[in-house]
Amino acid sequence: MDLRRPAKAGRFVLAPGPIRGMRTREKATTRMDFTAFLLWLHFVGMAAGLGAGIALSLTGPRMVKGPLEQRELMWGLENSFSRIGQAGLATLLVTGPLMVWLRYGGVAGFTWWFWLKMVFVAVTLAGVAVHARAVERFHRGDETAIPLMFVGGRVAGVSMVLAMLSAVLTFN
Repeated sequence: MDLRRPAKAGRFVLAPGPIRGMRTREKATTRMDFTAFLLWLHFVGMAAGLGAGIALSLTGPRMVKGPLEQRELMWGLENSFSRIGQAGLATLLVTGPLMVWLRYGGVAGFTWWFWLKMVFVAVTLAGVAVHARAVERFHRGDETAIPLMFVGGRVAGVSMVLAMLSAVLTFN
């Protein structure tokens, strides 16, 4: 498909044909390929993970320091946001390797930025695991787990953002 002349007041019409400036003789198609779908899912996983992490950074302190009647509400939110974040992370762990394998044929041609990204992904996993374990301990009544909850969450959040920066430098 290519964007032909404007039809009316700046609107473009989609018309079949090659895209101007295309270097090959292929015709563009509107079909979304599987790797594009995986990339979309990867972005959804990032949004879920980061969004849940931000929400947890707000509900966690309120759960710990808030009055007892507020704790039950915050505990429910903590569980929901944790599940969303874990689902987002699981999505990333499935779609990332699939895209590397299907789109690039493996990791052989990647620079050190890719391997730095993998280190940050591992640190993110460790932070999420520490946070989840500390939340379990806190729920059983162990108040000494509170600092671990906060450290695990912060480590996971910062390392996920750094993994995204490394991904931009890897794939751009």
